[in-house]
Parts: sequence; C-alpha cells; structure tokens
Amino acid sequence: MRSTEEWSRLGGLVIAGLAVLAACAVLIPRLLSFAAGPEAEIITALKHTEAYGFSLPIPLADAPLVSQELHFARITVTVEPGGQRAEAHATLDFNGTLGPTRVGTAGVEKVPFVRRGGDWVPEKNTSPRLVAVVSALEARRRALESADAQALARLTVPGNPGAGGAEWDELKMLRGRLYRAEAWYIRLEREQAVVTEHWRLQGSLPSRPVDTRGQRSLSLTLHGDEFLFSPGLM
Repeated sequence: MRSTEEWSRLGGLVIAGLAVLAACAVLIPRLLSFAAGPEAEIITALKHTEAYGFSLPIPLADAPLVSQELHFARITVTVEPGGQRAEAHATLDFNGTLGPTRVGTAGVEKVPFVRRGGDWVPEKNTSPRLVAVVSALEARRRALESADAQALARLTVPGNPGAGGAEWDELKMLRGRLYRAEAWYIRLEREQAVVTEHWRLQGSLPSRPVDTRGQRSLSLTLHGDEFLFSPGLM
C-alpha cells in the first residue's frame, strides 16, 4: 500500500507531466513552423480554411458570404523584405451563399499576409478579391432594386455612361420593386472578373404585374482594391 505522501508525490509528477505536454502542444507547432519558414505556414493557413471554411461580412448585405466548399491550389508565396509581410497567389474554387444567392467562383486569388504575434495571418481575409467582387455585385443589386442611378454611377469605371436604356426605364417605373440575384457565377482573372448572373425582377407596372427571370453577363475591372463595372450594368 502506498502512503499518503507517496500518492501526493505521484500526483505532483502527473500534474507536472501534463503541464509539460501542454507546453509542447503549444511550442512544437511554433518551432516546426519557424523551421519550415513563412511559405509553409502561409500555405498551411490557406489549407486550414479549406477544412473549416469561412463566413465573411459583405458591405450592405444582410447576410455574410458563407463557404460550403472551397479549394486553394497552385499556391506560391512571396515574402517582402523585412519578413513582416507576404503575399500568396493561388487558384480558388469556391461554392457558397450570400443569403439566398448562390455564389460560385473559379480563378485567381491574391491574399496579403502579415506577421502578428509570431504568426502569419491574412491581412484582411483569405479571399479578398472574391469579397471585393461580391461586394460590388451586392451594391449593384441594391442600387437596381432602389433604382438609384447615382449609386450605380459610383460602381462603374470612369467614363462609363451608367444606367440607361429601355430596361432601366421600365425598372424605374415598377412599383413594389424587388430585384433578386438567384446566383452569381464568377470567373476571377488577374485584373478583371466576368460574372454570369441569374436574376429575378418582381413588381407591378400600371398596366400589368411583372415577374421575370433572366441571365446576363457582367464584366468588372480591378481599380485599386475594388472592382468596378465595365462596360454595362444591365
């Protein structure tokens, strides 16, 4: 039979052992990451997103952009002089939703990373170009629903005439106007994005009710950190 003192000593050893294991669980990944370099840590961060997904806020939207399936491939990492900033270039396949809107994309993503607290983390999020395109699309959708020509003009490249034409004139006449995007399928390229939109417009004209669906192609061009529409909005 062990004495009380022996049991106490054994308990202390067990607690000390557990503390060592906990410390190793924290320190060993950091040491391995440091040994592997920033490239491996950044690639691991992107691959971690594949497993757990993301939910990212979109300006003006009532719901976040939520991933259901995503995959990063062909990842290359460039570390800036000083070792505190880096940029990951990758292809991105994404499927998800923005509220009731299905969102799918394939193409090029560029993710700035910064070093914080000893770790490499995305400067904004893991899909900034996708977020920028979806933000522009949602802003356009809301502007069309409210028939706000000034808001639409702010979303176009300089020199673009903005909203106009017979379709725009009819849209402005609608009462109880609802403009919904049922799906956006986005092809992300280096300096632009091409979008196929499946839309639904509801409302009423003085002569008849309106409930129409359609599909259109939209082009956006990268200007700084945002995407602007070119050449048309409708």
